[in-house]
Amino acid sequence: MLAATPAILPSPAAAICYYNGKFDVRTTIPQEFADSKWVVRIRVLSAKDGIFRAGTDEETSWTTYKIRVIRSYKDKAPKELTFFTERNSGGFYMDRPWLKLPAGHDVGGEYLLFLNPNAWSGTNAAPKSSVFVNYPCGQSKAWREMSPWSRRLLDNLSNNHRPKI
Repeated sequence: MLAATPAILPSPAAAICYYNGKFDVRTTIPQEFADSKWVVRIRVLSAKDGIFRAGTDEETSWTTYKIRVIRSYKDKAPKELTFFTERNSGGFYMDRPWLKLPAGHDVGGEYLLFLNPNAWSGTNAAPKSSVFVNYPCGQSKAWREMSPWSRRLLDNLSNNHRPKI
């Protein structure tokens, strides 16, 4: 009989939050805007779950989401991206936690994501050229959770951003 572990809970409260060398940092939108390659509003197109077996005793659950960029706030992101996350305490999930997976994947849901290329891209289960959020416990969230003040701040940051040449 398998027992559930806190490492696979989809709650941000269960996440290991490590940012710039410190645990449990409370970030700001401007901080994460500066630290991310792309800042985008997206729609989830699809989700696929899997398990990577590194050996006979070790396995890791993961999810890849196909996402479409609705709006880029920082730099021009590709129109569609593959978002990869392991199902562990450092993961970021675009799910409806009150529903069991795979029905719980928030296909059609919209999110604000602060993205960087996935450091694990092309290894283990992570697809090549996949992306991940800058900080799983940070400012990335469902679009419906963005306050009007946060949306205005994001617009101002976007209007003042000068792409690197």
